Amino acid sequence: MGLNIHYHKSSSGKEIIYNYIESLDKDTENRITTFIRKFRDDYRFRQEPYCKKVSKNIFEIRIKAKDCYRVLYAFLYKDTVVLLHIFKKKTNKIPKKDLKLAINRLKSYE
Repeated sequence: MGLNIHYHKSSSGKEIIYNYIESLDKDTENRITTFIRKFRDDYRFRQEPYCKKVSKNIFEIRIKAKDCYRVLYAFLYKDTVVLLHIFKKKTNKIPKKDLKLAINRLKSYE
């Protein structure tokens, strides 16, 4: 059974995550959207090494394209996920500002 995937929208209705993915080169965009579909449809892509819990309610999807990308997400319900933030990974650890942004965005759903 697949997950319901929601992309975070700003308070003004702007599709932040979706727009970021569309702004990337076509190959990278295709790799990310293909992986998100696999994540949605196949539970094996929701486990390590593809995904990892990074805080109490926040998880990350690890995507390799030309560069490494991370998508921070949370479960709203058992079968519903919201993609909160996406960024290009440059260091071994998730930058605190990126994690804090995802946590703050999650609060808008509580």
